[in-house]
Parts: sequence; structure tokens; C-alpha cells
Amino acid sequence: MPESTEPQYWQSFKAGNADSFEYLYKTYAAGLYNYGSKFSKDKDLIKECIQDLFVGIWTRRATLGNPDHLKNYLYKSFRHLVFRKTLQLQNFEVYEEETDTYSFHVSLNMEEAIIDGEQRDKVTEQLNMVMAKLTPRQKEAIFLRFYEQLSYEEIAEVMDISVKASYKIMARALGFLKENLSKDDLMLLSLLLHLRLLN
Repeated sequence: MPESTEPQYWQSFKAGNADSFEYLYKTYAAGLYNYGSKFSKDKDLIKECIQDLFVGIWTRRATLGNPDHLKNYLYKSFRHLVFRKTLQLQNFEVYEEETDTYSFHVSLNMEEAIIDGEQRDKVTEQLNMVMAKLTPRQKEAIFLRFYEQLSYEEIAEVMDISVKASYKIMARALGFLKENLSKDDLMLLSLLLHLRLLN
């Protein structure tokens, strides 16, 4: 959705316009589902969190503010819902995001890459093996940066961390990848990330 229309749809939604609400849902639900699927493989949980998010903003629409970036606001709110629901299911009292105790799963989609079969399998295995060694926060930051194309400031807002911390997380992740991949694999990974071939 063009940024210039976001405030218009948001204001119309807050005024009770069901069409604007539907437009916001259709615009963001698929992206939220994709993002949520990185935290949990439980499809029903992710769908429930999306539903809770949109029902929640609809019922509280009169008291909601005007976020600077609607996408960031929705992703951050959704992220907190996923964490809260996960806690409830696991009967935990405290969920510590800062300690990297949560799950975040990403893999590279090599089917769309232009590499022959056996070579593709070998490269896919190597890249996914290295990516799996990143912390959940690093994987989430890479996903938000390259797949969702968020700025470091936006990553910080969604992940509820400082901008400095978002740069630090990305630097450590990219440094780890650089240290653990050959030059050719690193170039391929960079290309895949920029082409948004991340599952």
C-alpha cells in the first residue's frame, strides 16, 4: 500500500469504515502470516493471532493513536500477540525475548535460484546449515531487513529494541555469515537475500 494512503485508510478505519478495515486486513494479513510462521509452525496459532490482532484494533479503534508507520505498528503488535499466545500454551509466566529463547525459523528458497540440481542441493544445505547457527534475533532481523525490506529504525521498532541494537544484531549476523561461508557462497547468499528468496 502506498505510504501516502496509509493515514487515509487508518483514519477511515478509526471512524468505523468497514471497507477500510477490510482493506487493511487484506493488505497485511498475508505478510503477518508469513512473519508469524517464522516463530511457530502452528498454523492455527498464527491465524488466531492475526484474527486477535484485527479484532483487537477494530474494537479499540476509537482510542488508537496514529502510528507513523502502520506496517511497523501491526507487525510489532502481532509479534507481541504471538509471544503472549505461545506463553499461554507453554504455561510460562515470563517470556524473555532479550535472551534469544524464542524460535525463529528461516530457510533459503533455492528452487527459484538459477543453479543446477546437485550443485543447488549442496549449496542449499551449506547455506541453510550456516543460517541455522544464527540466533533467533539475528534470523528475525535478517528476515525483516531483506524480506520485509524494513530499515534499521523500523526493525528496532518491530523488535522493540534500540536502533543501535538493530545495527549490532545485523552486524553480528552478517559477520558470522562472512566468517562461515566461502566467498562464492556469501555472494550467492547476498543475492538470494536481496531477491527476497527467504522462506
